[in-house]
Amino acid sequence: MTEERRKRTRVPVGFEMAVIAAGKTIAVKTTDISLAGVRFQGDLPMAPGSACMMQLRLQEDLCLNIEGTLLRVEGDEAVVSFLSMDEETFYHLKRLVQLNASDADRIDQEIQKPAFSS
Repeated sequence: MTEERRKRTRVPVGFEMAVIAAGKTIAVKTTDISLAGVRFQGDLPMAPGSACMMQLRLQEDLCLNIEGTLLRVEGDEAVVSFLSMDEETFYHLKRLVQLNASDADRIDQEIQKPAFSS
C-alpha cells in the first residue's frame, strides 16, 4: 500500500473552467480540486512551470479567479498548483472542498498546518 503524501484533501468535482495562459483561453473540465490545486482535462498547449489564471465558474454569478502554475501535463490531463487568490475566492473554495469532502472538519485542520510541513 502506498503512503499518501498529499497534505491537502482532494475532492472530485466536475466544473467547467477556463485556463488563461500566454494570451490564450482554453476551456477545460475539472476532475478534482483541493485548497492547493486543481486537476483537469483538456487540450492545454503549455509546458510545466507556466504561469496561468484559472476562472472556475461555480454559478452564473459566481466565478473564482485563481492564479497558478502548471505542475504537470500527462496526455489530456493537467495539474495546476494555486499561487494566489483573494479572500472571497478562498472562502468559496474552502466551502466547495468542505461540501464535497468525506470529513469536512479535516479541511479546517488542514488550514491550520502549512502544506509544506511534515
